[in-house]
Amino acid sequence: MKYSLSWSDRAKKEMSNLPESIAKRIYTKIGLIRDNPYRTAERCEGYPYYHQRIGAYRAVLKIDDSTMFITVVKIGLRKKVYDR
Repeated sequence: MKYSLSWSDRAKKEMSNLPESIAKRIYTKIGLIRDNPYRTAERCEGYPYYHQRIGAYRAVLKIDDSTMFITVVKIGLRKKVYDR
């Protein structure tokens, strides 16, 4: 059974600022993790979130197993996405 997927307002805004080719790649990769998010997503140390590598970009995810729901919290370059 697939997880449901939603995007935070912040993630939507960050996606709209990316070049179309990169945004398309991120949408595709995020869509693939709906089957099993733990296969490729890794836990963020010290935070209740996971991150998914997509080239030089990272997607910060909140995964809720009880409702089978994934929320994309933030999208950005690796060196900037982990800043608060």
